[in-house]
Amino acid sequence: MNSSIEIYIEQFGPIRDSRIELKPFMVFSGESGTGKSYTALLVHYIYKVLCDNEKFDFFVQNGVSYDKHKEQLPDANQGFLYEFTLQEFEAWCSQSVIKYVGKMVGNYSLTGKVSIKFNGLPTDSYRFSYTKEVLERDGEMIYYDTVLMNNGLPLRLPYNSTGWNGVPYAILFTEYIKSIFGISQNDTFLLPPSRGGIVCLNDIGRNALTGMYQEFMWNLSELKAVEPKSETNDEDYFALSRELIDGKINFRNNDLYYEQQSNNEIPIMASAASIKELAPFVIMLQKGLVGLYSIMFEEPETNLHPELQIKVADILAQLLHTKCRFQVTTHSDYFLRRINDLLRLDLLKKKCGKDEYETFCREHHYNPEVTIPAKLVNAYYFKRNSDKTVRVVLQDPTSGIPFDTFRSVLDNQLTDSSFVYDKICELDETAD
Repeated sequence: MNSSIEIYIEQFGPIRDSRIELKPFMVFSGESGTGKSYTALLVHYIYKVLCDNEKFDFFVQNGVSYDKHKEQLPDANQGFLYEFTLQEFEAWCSQSVIKYVGKMVGNYSLTGKVSIKFNGLPTDSYRFSYTKEVLERDGEMIYYDTVLMNNGLPLRLPYNSTGWNGVPYAILFTEYIKSIFGISQNDTFLLPPSRGGIVCLNDIGRNALTGMYQEFMWNLSELKAVEPKSETNDEDYFALSRELIDGKINFRNNDLYYEQQSNNEIPIMASAASIKELAPFVIMLQKGLVGLYSIMFEEPETNLHPELQIKVADILAQLLHTKCRFQVTTHSDYFLRRINDLLRLDLLKKKCGKDEYETFCREHHYNPEVTIPAKLVNAYYFKRNSDKTVRVVLQDPTSGIPFDTFRSVLDNQLTDSSFVYDKICELDETAD
């Protein structure tokens, strides 16, 4: 069985009987009020569990303490500590994710029936053991409290240290499960809709926020405090950020400023709406940190000119090749059309010879390096049923994502527009 993480939705908000599978790039489209944000938050929470500190709650809620387990060992030098099953972990995830989404959307009484499955793991049971270990370092014998999961790689703790609670178990399980599913991110970042309006809030305003906007501001505060990475691809990331906003974001006294290419600096609150919307994402790029996060990107098109929406799509495509992960909700046909172009371009790249492909890209103004492999994408259309419930439909991205909502609206608009035009022509002929 291939390794996969799936979400089965029996009932959640308006959604009924649907299945979601995680991929590095996830695109959610459909009418407003169909549950796109709810579903994106479900996915975001799984990444929080795997990349953030949420998993510690599993051990806290089960009263798990490494310190107590170690104290109770019959043999002070070695022995069995603790064990849990995959089914127990999945059940906890399935329950806690509902509470998380309710908190994010401000509905603390939110209910639902959701099952999260981690498929393809080679074992269903996770058994932790302890051994007192002595290693020689620089001619000195050093003692460690060593914890192992299923007799795998050791986690060495300072000898006789305390206050660990469930942390050793969480660390070992996290590293194991991330390696199975190929997840390299160490954190998550939530970019909620209409975020541009709050990036320039003062401390008092920030403290008044709740739900997803509170999490966003926590993420942003931490991002501002993190030092930039110093790796070879940082210059490439910084170039992408300049390309996106034709300038850069500066920090001073915990406030943000926008500096244009002309070296003219203004407070972020005085910048264009598009700059405020993109500022957090730009900061990640500037600091070379974007690859560290699994990013939930709600409506990246908000307040962006169509040309800039296309540029955002291109940049996301480039970042996918560096193992970045995104969950995107969108109402933009410009954005989706560009994603489709890049999916088809990758297909064309495989069908054409190298010279023919590069000639095509040059003639049609595409960057031959910017494509999206379909294997990295899962696209979902939220289809409203006649009874107002919603079914989440998996779309085949192989030759581009079908955007059913936009097509029907466009067809209706074109038909109505033609009627208006025909009526004007009819009246003009009558007047003559």
